[in-house]
Amino acid sequence: MDLTAGSTARSRAITALILGYFAVLAYATITNDPLAATVTEIGFGIIAIAVGAMLYEQRSASRSVLTVAAGCLVAGGVLTFGAVLTRSAAVNALSSLLVFLGVGCYIYAVWRAN
Repeated sequence: MDLTAGSTARSRAITALILGYFAVLAYATITNDPLAATVTEIGFGIIAIAVGAMLYEQRSASRSVLTVAAGCLVAGGVLTFGAVLTRSAAVNALSSLLVFLGVGCYIYAVWRAN
């Protein structure tokens, strides 16, 4: 399993999204701007979905840890949009939990591959 395979342009785009996310997060934190905070939440969802889609393309089998990681990241990203729209603390917590689980599954997959 080659976890580094994939389009260089796609990897650069995701890296740019992550850097932009942290820049807007810093701005939102410093200025306490609610619009910037909302943009940060939406960016978080987009990044989770993009990384999940990339992991889904890299999976070696339909029943793999990467499939679980991808599913958790995409579901967490979609729920992030739901949390922004509803302002529900429960939906926000569930989206964070799913993203955390997805990242954990990815780390486990990398650890098992080495």
